[in-house]
Amino acid sequence: MGKRPIGSDPQTNFKRSETLTEAIKNEYTNYCPSTKIETIDVLELPDTPERIERFLKDYVIARKPCKINGVIGGELFSKKLHPQHITSIFPKEQILQVERKVDGGFGSGEKRLHMSFGDFMSRLKMGESDLYLTTQYRGDSTGTNGALAAAEEKEQEEEEEEEEGEGEEEEEEEGEEGCHAFADGSLSDAGSFIAGDLRDDFDDLKSQEEEVVANLKSGPLTWPEAEERIKELYQPPMDSLIGTLSESPEFLSALIPQQINLWIGATSQTNTKAQDEFLSNYDAQLPRLGLGRFVPGGGSSSGLHHDHADNLYVPVSGHKRFTLFSPKDAHKMYTVGTIRKVYASGVIDYARCENSPLWRNLRDDGAILGEVAHQQLSHNKNLTTEEQKKWTDIIKQDEDFVDQDSDVKLDPPSFSTVIPTVVHLDKIQDSSLRQKIQNKALEKWPLFFEANRIVVDLKPGEMLYLPAGWFHEVTSFGSLDAKDLKDQIHIAANYWFIPPNGVDLVNLYSHEDNYWHTDFERTRAALDIARQEVSKAGDD
Repeated sequence: MGKRPIGSDPQTNFKRSETLTEAIKNEYTNYCPSTKIETIDVLELPDTPERIERFLKDYVIARKPCKINGVIGGELFSKKLHPQHITSIFPKEQILQVERKVDGGFGSGEKRLHMSFGDFMSRLKMGESDLYLTTQYRGDSTGTNGALAAAEEKEQEEEEEEEEGEGEEEEEEEGEEGCHAFADGSLSDAGSFIAGDLRDDFDDLKSQEEEVVANLKSGPLTWPEAEERIKELYQPPMDSLIGTLSESPEFLSALIPQQINLWIGATSQTNTKAQDEFLSNYDAQLPRLGLGRFVPGGGSSSGLHHDHADNLYVPVSGHKRFTLFSPKDAHKMYTVGTIRKVYASGVIDYARCENSPLWRNLRDDGAILGEVAHQQLSHNKNLTTEEQKKWTDIIKQDEDFVDQDSDVKLDPPSFSTVIPTVVHLDKIQDSSLRQKIQNKALEKWPLFFEANRIVVDLKPGEMLYLPAGWFHEVTSFGSLDAKDLKDQIHIAANYWFIPPNGVDLVNLYSHEDNYWHTDFERTRAALDIARQEVSKAGDD
């Protein structure tokens, strides 16, 4: 009698599930799929107070994904950001971080390239499909965790030190041209602007770096902090639209904005049979089974992962296939990091360990505890001695961790080790090979096959609301009726929001310290100043 593969025994799988469930404190009791493959709710764009209130109750508070028919932003998302127009909207010379495809997919912890927006778009239009513009890491001032950002910044600092001598001449030239550290470029054809241009209005200040531009309850706001906050909210190249693009769609204005960014990539024009040639590399003994991050059936995969903020995903060109899994099934996702806790809000926190050496612990609204501690000690004069000690201990622990150094290239802790091929086993045409891969996958990731999912096809004219903590693998494709290389380019805008932890509309963010409201007050003040300058520039 042949030996039964490990993980194929239902009773064994059940015991493993029990063990992992006990090890991970999972407080999530909100919506999760009740069937193996569940259909997503589809609704019209909420455009009245009644519909907005219903949306907030049924989806935001319930932590339930949904697809929305309709588009925000007028012509910006329906026309101007299309591949044939986008280079007239954003400065071609602006330098951006670009992810490079690794093992056939994206989402790795590998070092990013730096190239101009114009060069990036030209390479995509020429057929390159191994480049991807995603999040522009600049630290964690908006509340995102510093794990990957710190590694990115460390690498960039090392590069800058090596090129310091060569860069001095370039800096002098840039100074003559009026370019500044906040961004590159000038007014675009769409009448937008680069936020760095605002600095020109402060040239007459004796000490610009210390100039206070607003006095707030949480303390004085200096110009450098204002610049950083604006660019963290409107990530390059979206920072050139600060004067024309609202930081939040009206139907989500009850949520606190965290970030707006743009994702751009391209897919190969090869046929499905050629795209699936990677399956011949299958080897049960190799990492990722020898299949890398490729996805059967074509397209480019984001890798299976979750985020720490609520997301409104707005496709502009191309189309996407989202495969979603609930935070309730976090223990079945085999994450790179060790999950410490899944909050009721869906926010997932990790333990600090060798797989996530730079992780900073979060609370249920996504705030980094160390940052909350700094705010409390700086501005809360009513803290007891015991509370002061508690927050001081949290800061010490946080700083001890942040100071650690690691040269190891790690995928973010929020990524699953389950490969895209296993997520999409049903796309493998060869039934014999499909069975072999499935058998091995059952040994490596048995609990993954117990998780219920939602599959969503998304195209321009539709949007996806995805609460924090929902695991998702995104496969990107070119246009359905692609005729040439530019039709293989896929573009999407993302609005990110602080995940609410409240249970009703009266108190969506329930922490008494009002950390995020206080933090966004500073960002709001920075935005107001920037937009006033845009208005003045327009009048001139």
